[in-house]
Amino acid sequence: MNILETVVVASRGIAGNLTRSILTVLMVVIGVGSVITLVAVGNGTTKQVNDQIASLGASAVDAYPGFDPQGFMPAPLTQEDADALAKSPLGPDITLVAPISAATAKVVAGDKSSSAYATGTTPDYFTIKNSRVVEGRVFSPSDVFGGEAVAVIDGTLAKILFPDQPSVVGKTILVAGSPMKVIGVLAPTAVDKKFGTGGSEGNLFAPIDRVRATISGFGPLAGVVFSAKSPETVDAAKQQATAILTARGSTEPSFYSSDELRETLGGAQESLNGMLASVAGISLLVGGIGVTNVMLLTVRERTREIGIRKALGAQPGSIAGQFVLEATVLSVVGGGLGVLLALVVALFPINGVQPLIDGPTVLLAAGLSVIIGVFFGTYPAVRAARMNPVEALRVGT
Repeated sequence: MNILETVVVASRGIAGNLTRSILTVLMVVIGVGSVITLVAVGNGTTKQVNDQIASLGASAVDAYPGFDPQGFMPAPLTQEDADALAKSPLGPDITLVAPISAATAKVVAGDKSSSAYATGTTPDYFTIKNSRVVEGRVFSPSDVFGGEAVAVIDGTLAKILFPDQPSVVGKTILVAGSPMKVIGVLAPTAVDKKFGTGGSEGNLFAPIDRVRATISGFGPLAGVVFSAKSPETVDAAKQQATAILTARGSTEPSFYSSDELRETLGGAQESLNGMLASVAGISLLVGGIGVTNVMLLTVRERTREIGIRKALGAQPGSIAGQFVLEATVLSVVGGGLGVLLALVVALFPINGVQPLIDGPTVLLAAGLSVIIGVFFGTYPAVRAARMNPVEALRVGT
């Protein structure tokens, strides 16, 4: 039997039991579709997280005082350190620098109050952090220079202090007993939207001298925020900041940037992707076992046919090739339909995540469908090829 005849016989075998063939194809469709869809959901989640982290300021770096091996902080950061970071020729990749003085403070508005995190800084902070203002404005350099009693609050604090007010700009609040005028409201950050505020009762930002004079005191800085020229130069900017600060007698500072956040979340993301891929792989395995089961039943039902063909001189390879071809055709058809199904499903968000299908995953899943046909169809085919023709005719009678 030549290849063409083998294809014709295999086609007749598939069409001879159409219902079973359709169910076999359906199993492969579910397996392949699950692989592509779940991996696409993982890709989409990863992209979503990375985009959200990038929206916080992909080039922003938070620098905090370093600790010595005994766990002490021998040299806190100072305003002079922040000035050095901004002006030193050793930091060509450092652009904007904003000192931070911070403390928790009781904030009161009428009969509402909150224990908010008050940050004293400069206008560059909002640029570095890519902050988005939904109402009013952030404070200006003249506000900082004059130590004006103005404050920018986030949406969380605005809801706590002014739950029924459509606009809070122009309102006066008491921060640690000192009155401040609200001049702007910041939009929730991407991290706030995804992970909440971590139990915080809101954030307040004010000119650094105002915060130091009324809340935190004129001691060391809580930290310094600076931005690199680009996300690609963040590591270089960190090294330059370390060189500048250690040259001034500080210990090596601790840094926190979007890279650290991305790495922290990336580990969990990789675990999630691995779990999704495992679940999808199990679906594919179940589909392959289904192919084996169906082909074994097919071989059993066609025992007499196999016996006749072998009695007429058919070679074992011809018989085996027929059943392998049947299994492969069913798997390939199922794989193709599975890819189409995944492409359709990926058009719609799943639990708020837009699936992102990539080419390698599609090729891998399609290739696996072929491998499933060959691998899981080989055992039934070999079993059919090894049948004794006399025994096959007797059993198939």
